[in-house]
Amino acid sequence: MSDTDRLRSRWISVTAAGEATIAPDVAVASFAVSGNGTDLGPLRNDVNSRSSAVLAAVRALGVAEADIDAPDVSIQPQYDYRRGQRLTGYRVSRGMTVKVRNLDGLSEVLDGLVRAGANEVQGAQMMASDPSVAEHAALAAAVRSARAKAQALAEAAGVGIGGVARIEEEGGWDGPPQPMFRMAAAAESADAPTEVMRGDLTVKRQIRAWFELD
Repeated sequence: MSDTDRLRSRWISVTAAGEATIAPDVAVASFAVSGNGTDLGPLRNDVNSRSSAVLAAVRALGVAEADIDAPDVSIQPQYDYRRGQRLTGYRVSRGMTVKVRNLDGLSEVLDGLVRAGANEVQGAQMMASDPSVAEHAALAAAVRSARAKAQALAEAAGVGIGGVARIEEEGGWDGPPQPMFRMAAAAESADAPTEVMRGDLTVKRQIRAWFELD
């Protein structure tokens, strides 16, 4: 093997990350109808009745059936362990999620499900229905960053870099922060609408790249 061939068999390995932003166009709201009591039958009927009212309100607001996830109720016995695990009652809840595809109507959906009887609202997670454009942009930015890092290392070592010998994606991170919102039930007036403040989502991708040395 010539000296040139041996040199080209050497490489620099670097890791780098890239980011891109994308505007959300979908929100998934998570909420529940729950209650506590000592008589399981009436309690379960009450939760089911309020759940049906919430689902009817959500449908009336234009949410498609395929975008509603409403599994059956869960029942949790409540015990007093100070007195030898004595049964004191039950907690019955029905957790649900709805996918809202019109973000301009998200505030109305959140207010509607609270008015209809949902007493636990975890929030709404913003998402992009097609994040591929942002993912590709983040990967391209990561490659550019990797080449810049490899170039800096090579210059410090007194050598040059050539082409990319190998690239591996090392995973990534999508940062859709929970949107800030204020539920009407917690506002000064029961008529105050929910405020939803949404921002762009951040997509981050990380790679490892191997660059040949010139």
